[in-house]
Amino acid sequence: MKDYIHATISSTLSWAGNIYDLLLITYVYPYIEAAYSLSYLGISALFALGLIGRVIGGIIFGKYADLIGRKPIMIIGTGGYALFQGLMAISPSAIFLFLFRGLEGIFMGAAWTAGMVIAYEKAPVSVRGLISGIYQSGYGIGYALTGVTYYFFLSNLESSWRLFLVTGSLPLLLLPYIYLKVSESYKMAEKNEKVRYKDYLNVLVKSTIAMSGMFIAYFSVFGNYTTIASHYIHMNNQMLAILMIVANIFLAISFITFGRLADVINKRKLIILGVIGLLVSAPFSVPLFIINPLVSFIATTVFAFSTGFWPLMPLLLADSVPIEVRGFLSGFAYNVGSLMGGLANIILGVIGSIYGISMLDKAIDGFVYFSLILVFLSVITWPKIPQKVSN
Repeated sequence: MKDYIHATISSTLSWAGNIYDLLLITYVYPYIEAAYSLSYLGISALFALGLIGRVIGGIIFGKYADLIGRKPIMIIGTGGYALFQGLMAISPSAIFLFLFRGLEGIFMGAAWTAGMVIAYEKAPVSVRGLISGIYQSGYGIGYALTGVTYYFFLSNLESSWRLFLVTGSLPLLLLPYIYLKVSESYKMAEKNEKVRYKDYLNVLVKSTIAMSGMFIAYFSVFGNYTTIASHYIHMNNQMLAILMIVANIFLAISFITFGRLADVINKRKLIILGVIGLLVSAPFSVPLFIINPLVSFIATTVFAFSTGFWPLMPLLLADSVPIEVRGFLSGFAYNVGSLMGGLANIILGVIGSIYGISMLDKAIDGFVYFSLILVFLSVITWPKIPQKVSN
């Protein structure tokens, strides 16, 4: 089997586990609140801490990925987030719960940075868009698997929610495969000259703003959707579980579709198309007009599919910078974006705590529209003449 296939499979599965662990807690908010005496603001902060930890991990381990290689950082990141997910599930107190969540986030940042870059660099140039889409489809796969797990635990979740969270340790099983089958994509010998980060500041700023917009839009909806669905839309648990599976299968398909199209169609045009889909579906997913479970189900599926342009932003960045700085810049932009998504989620938690669910839905849609404007502005002002880079 070709090297790039092993790199694609392992990085995609690592990313799926990454997202699975990030979002699994959203299904058991009430039990965590009760067990650790947390408010809705506290539980929002716990979710956001995973995203905030990613920034630290992306920056620190992104630099190490440019120094010692992508493969060891991918192993460290994947093993780290899976380990701390398991520890978080058995936390004896709120202090340990938050500590383990923060450490989990740091290793999540490491895993994404190394996995995305090694998949990109191992892929043949002619199919890099497709491979980036397949890699990002791990997001949809991971999220869909949370729905599957939730469905199977549904009947006794109240008594087994800790075991439910422990399933997030399963990515530890990936480590032997990565170690034995994935080869390094980066060699120190390829560094011919010193590259200054400030030479790529324009690209870095625009990609960071765009990725921040992506995260704010997505997590504003999906970071709060279980609460909105249960208490505002009055969607039953079975329908919610099926929605999470269906929407994220569509999301995974969309990532691959947008990625393949990016090999033949202008990436910026595809991103704008995705933004339009999000703008149209958002006020029906988190309803401003029609409060109906079926309408929200359909709109949320459309919202998830429209998010398929996500792989194109890291791809634009990777195409625009040299291999010597690709790990750090990719990790910085993507994970700072996740930080902005985390901060937005905390703010929404404050709004929900103070003003209630009836105001939370309006705030979510407002955040979505504002963030998508940021994505649009970044894309239309993206440097039109690509930098000359090494692959």
